[in-house]
Amino acid sequence: MASGTGANEGVAGVSRRALIAGLVAGAAIGSAVGLTWSGPPVAVTQPVAFDHRLHVHELEIACATCHAFDAPAPFSGLPETETCASCHAEPLGTSPEEAKVVAAAKSGARLAWAPLQREPRHVFFSHRLHTEAARIACDDCHPAFADARAPPSRVPPIRMSDCLRCHERAGAPTRCTACHR
Repeated sequence: MASGTGANEGVAGVSRRALIAGLVAGAAIGSAVGLTWSGPPVAVTQPVAFDHRLHVHELEIACATCHAFDAPAPFSGLPETETCASCHAEPLGTSPEEAKVVAAAKSGARLAWAPLQREPRHVFFSHRLHTEAARIACDDCHPAFADARAPPSRVPPIRMSDCLRCHERAGAPTRCTACHR
């Protein structure tokens, strides 16, 4: 009799293969119907209609100035009121949106920014690894943000196929355990 597969494989081997086949089939079906894991389930509203275009293009402020890359957090981080207050403790213009920031800075109120994307718990992702170590520009993955005059209420989800395509181009690891726990 042959060993390793077939009749001598045992219950554990068959169960493991069935589990893997089920996971692959579920992922394929989910991908085919457009299911994704990232992003909030509903549209979000931000406390201020922040003008990324003004800050990124006209004032040339780097993304990391406002979005701290705190390891081991999976996302880039949302600015605290103190971050905004470093420039907006006093009004710099006449914008009603800036007035909200100045008022929050003066009162110590928190600007409750809402995340637009979330990774599932089983995914490990580090912005710091991608932006600092691999030197990938923020707009490579988030192209619409730098040009936005106001924050979107939703963003297109980042799919695993997007990540794999980039990893393959860059020669980065594509094994499951590189990103999945």
